[in-house]
Amino acid sequence: MRDLLDILRKFQHARLLVVGDLMLDRFVWGEVERLSPEAPVPVLRVVSENLRLGGAANVVNNVCSLGARATACGIIGKDDAGKRIIAALRKVGASTGGVFADGRFQTIQKSRIIASPHHQQIVRLDREGRSPVSTRTLGKLRDFIRAKAVHYDGVIISDYGKGAVHAELLNALTQQSKKNIVCVVDPKKENYQHYRFPTLITPNKAEASEASGIPIVDERSLSEAGDRLIRKWRADAVLITRGSEGMSLFRPQRPVKHFPTEARDVFDVTGAGDTVVAACALALACGASFEDAAVIANVAAGFVGDEIGTVAVPIEKLTKSIREKI
Repeated sequence: MRDLLDILRKFQHARLLVVGDLMLDRFVWGEVERLSPEAPVPVLRVVSENLRLGGAANVVNNVCSLGARATACGIIGKDDAGKRIIAALRKVGASTGGVFADGRFQTIQKSRIIASPHHQQIVRLDREGRSPVSTRTLGKLRDFIRAKAVHYDGVIISDYGKGAVHAELLNALTQQSKKNIVCVVDPKKENYQHYRFPTLITPNKAEASEASGIPIVDERSLSEAGDRLIRKWRADAVLITRGSEGMSLFRPQRPVKHFPTEARDVFDVTGAGDTVVAACALALACGASFEDAAVIANVAAGFVGDEIGTVAVPIEKLTKSIREKI
């Protein structure tokens, strides 16, 4: 565990490039006291609401909260939500040099309506356009990565399947990863066929089943899926996140390694994958082994499950938790 503390101390010197689908998360909190007389639906009395960084922007937030420096790379619209994302990213200390605004693109927003006293999510409202991102904007994104990726200690691909991450961009990153740059990917089905040679890729259980074509129902099918994904993506390692069942690490020609969950009271898993990919990438960029990176990410993800909504884990909180385990 003392080795883990040494790794955490190195976080402050790391610089990561986070590429992916930037989003704005809105949370509306309220109390339900009756049903509507107009329809059989609950009436929510709004108590408060707040905005948080979501999607790849939440990954950036986690990287900064863990003490490192991050540059966001993605697409926003020329709208109020896009401006809010830029302002929020700068507030947490991130660079927005890789964020490109597209007038035809609607900034992605997710609004979650949450009712007390049990913190139950009643409904989620998604705002996103159906028009594809312009090839010109995608080209700017690709060219930025080609020019800048080599200047970072690692690259995170936070793919939510919304268009920022595409085959041409991934091909450009594959060329960079061959230069021994740490590249960690949080995948989505839209690009399963395009990921190649990542340092680490972190599908959840459902994504691992879908990408491998093997329904994961027990330890045997889990192992088969993990081994197939190692070959499919030619990855140095695959870390399958399994919610309350923890995580499982796969590497070529090595036995699978399981990590039990660290969550104490799991209220909400929103953003847990963002925390995992941020913590893993930072640890690997600072010289950690895959096992140590998984342990650090597992502890960090446990804090996310303790709270409602997208959150970033402070380095002080993570350090204290790991120190207590020594």
